[in-house]
Amino acid sequence: MASPHSVPVPPQRNRSRWWIPLAILAAVFGGMVLGIVLLVALVAVLLSSAGSFSFGGDETPTVREHSVLVLNFPNGIRERQHSLPALFGTSQGTSLLDVISAIRYAARDSKVDGILLQRAQGLGLAQAREIRRELLEFKKSGKWIYAFLDKGNEADYYLASVADTIFVAPLAMIEFNGFGGAIPFFKNLSDKLGISWTVIQREEYKSAGEQFSRTRFSEPAREEVLDILRQRHRIFVADVAASRGIPESTVEQLLSSGVYQAEDFVRYGLATALATEQQVSDFLKRRTFGADTSKKLRLVRPQSYARYARAQSSEQVDKAHTIAIIAAEGGIRSGKRSGEADEIASASLCQDIRKAADDTTIKAIIVRINSPGGSAQASEEIWFELQRARAKKPVYASMSAVAASGGYYIATGCDTIIAAAETVTGSIGVIAAIPNFSSLMKSVGVTFDTLGSSPNATFLNPFLPMRSADRLQLERMIDTIYARFLERVASNRKRSVADIRSIARGRVWTGEAAAERGLVDVVGGLADAIELAKRRIGVAPDKRPRLKFYPEPEDL
Repeated sequence: MASPHSVPVPPQRNRSRWWIPLAILAAVFGGMVLGIVLLVALVAVLLSSAGSFSFGGDETPTVREHSVLVLNFPNGIRERQHSLPALFGTSQGTSLLDVISAIRYAARDSKVDGILLQRAQGLGLAQAREIRRELLEFKKSGKWIYAFLDKGNEADYYLASVADTIFVAPLAMIEFNGFGGAIPFFKNLSDKLGISWTVIQREEYKSAGEQFSRTRFSEPAREEVLDILRQRHRIFVADVAASRGIPESTVEQLLSSGVYQAEDFVRYGLATALATEQQVSDFLKRRTFGADTSKKLRLVRPQSYARYARAQSSEQVDKAHTIAIIAAEGGIRSGKRSGEADEIASASLCQDIRKAADDTTIKAIIVRINSPGGSAQASEEIWFELQRARAKKPVYASMSAVAASGGYYIATGCDTIIAAAETVTGSIGVIAAIPNFSSLMKSVGVTFDTLGSSPNATFLNPFLPMRSADRLQLERMIDTIYARFLERVASNRKRSVADIRSIARGRVWTGEAAAERGLVDVVGGLADAIELAKRRIGVAPDKRPRLKFYPEPEDL
């Protein structure tokens, strides 16, 4: 094993309006928060551009000999491209498909010597594992993969562990201590403030509202969360042990005791050597150019390199067979999309689905879902549009990190559901968490005098005590939505409602567990979904389909 301080020398080369004041306050406060977030993000981006590893612009590059593909995802990657981040050179302008395409082409591109891995903290496990599989295939080409970590946690290390050589900055702090977290519960605070909550769950595993109505996890909620954490732990241990040549029992022991300091990473065989960013830069120069370290590294990003790869291999495209990839990312709501926000706006998404369904050059549709859910009505609208599309051509649902609740509802509109083993899905259920401020208002001396043309005109008014009739009506609404959800799933899965309800109950499942219970057809990633669609529409094995993306990136 290398000394902790040595750098290996490479070989040369509702009609009520009570909510309006609250909405105004929320908008003002939200605007302030958004402004701060944008300012911090801008400063972070500008600072991040000052390191030893520098890039050119994001235009399609002219790739030269001895180039290095750099994978750096401190803020994660999106399921679709958008315009703004590309201006600032951040990873969020890069899509998962860009990364996959770049890695695959780099394996056979003589101008690319290897890959440098940096941050991956922003990746979901499903994305990270799909990229990791591509990197393992890349290594079969005989080209090298190096990794440099200057900070991070298990997500960063998980991707880096596939590298031939892992460099760690001498004073880096990297958390290697397992998966978990502290979840806040607000019942005691709400009680002190005089805020009460009405939480209605369908069913016991639908636990999101418990943070307001309880002081700790319910047993069903604890059970489902622990199941997901254990699966992540198991996958992490097995993959890291295999890549680093360390027994799984050793990885388990290190996670249990915790590893945080750079020297310990080297000591326990989790990393190869300590090195500063400049030392790694010089190492890469010697690896690519020989003894001359005065030359500038030729680094390329996956987004621009993927465009280059597509241009270089255009003859392999079967232009008669186009597959539409429609991104459905974020919370689900009704209405139209607002700029580049990460949200699923039903009117905009339905429009994208209609365009793809009506375009006769498009032979199949893949809806790439990364969503924890949202509006039931908006989910129903999207489901209905997908049903119309299915009457014309194959429609696949490809699940990313999460496709739960409304995210799974959307998926049932497709004829084939594909989820990664690590995807968080299911959550077939409904929840309502309604705050009531009547006690708070009374404690500060605020009184309300009600007026209305009918007895129910103040339905669910948060400043008046909730009436039993209001709660009964709310429960009926929740039951109606839940029944519709179960019907949609039962129809898609070709099973009885009673059968689906027995495995629903609001519980989240991993993609792996969902497949075992028949909620998912295939365990796989986006590349697998494309391959399934390719074979189904008749693309020759030596060709690749043309891909068309929705929503289409806006020009600036």
